[in-house]
This record gives sequence, C-alpha cells and structure tokens, in this order.
Amino acid sequence: MAGEAVAKKPVEVVEDAAAPSTTDITIDLTKPVMANGDMVKKLVFREPTGNDMMSIGAKWPVNIDWQTGVVTPNPEIMGNVMSQLGAVPPSTIKSMRGKDFSTCAHALMSFFVPGEQATQY
Repeated sequence: MAGEAVAKKPVEVVEDAAAPSTTDITIDLTKPVMANGDMVKKLVFREPTGNDMMSIGAKWPVNIDWQTGVVTPNPEIMGNVMSQLGAVPPSTIKSMRGKDFSTCAHALMSFFVPGEQATQY
C-alpha cells in the first residue's frame, strides 16, 4: 500500500576480486624453479573458477574411486592445471622435483572433489 515502508533485503557481501583469496594454496618447494624469468622457492595456486573447470574438458585432474572414496591425481592433467592455477609456464611444472610435483598435485586435489552438499543427491 502507498506510504508503507519497504522491507530492505540484507546485503550480501561479496569478496573483493582484487583481494588475495583465502583459498589460495601456497607450497614451499624443496628446490627452487624458474618461473616467469625468476627463480622461485614457492608457488601460489589460486582456486579454480567455473571457467577453469570448463576448460579442463572431459579429462579430470583427479581420479575418484567412488566405491572406496580414494582420490588420486591424474599427473598429466594435474600438471597442466598447476601451470594454469599457478600462473607459471608448463616448463616450470615440468622442471619441479618429483616430490614437489606430488606435494602440489595432492594439495590441489581438494579443488576437484565434490563438496559435502553433492552427496545429498
């Protein structure tokens, strides 16, 4: 009716895109690698966006055994994803020590498994 106050909806706060993400994963490497012209001792991986997920295609960076719940990385695809999310060239990922590659791959696996809410369906 005329003259009635309109109820205001609560405002949803959206994280500032320019601010560092709390979901970034930082890995300290056991051996420095060349990345974008600099020797680096750590790599920072951002959380993937929907666009990142779509660009991966049919081959997923993790293998999930739905019977046991065991999740393992798919090294070739995960290496490409690490390059993309770490904003480093593929040559950086390829030059990493095996242990560093494995540490990064396992750390990033959490981005590619369904959340708890998905188990409701």
